[in-house]
Amino acid sequence: MQNVLFDMVLADQYTTNLIKDSAHVNLKLENLRLYDEVFQLHHVSREKFTRSYKYYMEHPELSQPLLDSLAAMGNRLRTESYSRPVPRTVSTPPPTAPPPGSPAAIRTADSIKRRFALPVSPLRRRPLPHSSSAAKQQLPKP
Repeated sequence: MQNVLFDMVLADQYTTNLIKDSAHVNLKLENLRLYDEVFQLHHVSREKFTRSYKYYMEHPELSQPLLDSLAAMGNRLRTESYSRPVPRTVSTPPPTAPPPGSPAAIRTADSIKRRFALPVSPLRRRPLPHSSSAAKQQLPKP
């Protein structure tokens, strides 16, 4: 009974805290659906649970220890969840540069030159004529 009640409390908290922002979800239907999942999980029918719940509520000497154990269970889980260390992401160290002059360093330097080199047109290797009037006169007219 304790585990069933605890899971039902969790289902209630889920519907009231997480789904309340959603306008398109019917909270009552979602809550009933979660209760059915709890009953299936614990292999208990709704009728059997209702009978047991009524019995416990009619006998306070039995229901008080049950409810106290539920509170202790919730507090224990809350404490455990807060005391768990937060997983840190593992960072890989930056790659080290190969020693200067080694074949790997030469390959790296060549690949950087190839990757970032600007394309040069064969015509651009010659010096450009100056924009003076003398240079304009030397150019052939089309």
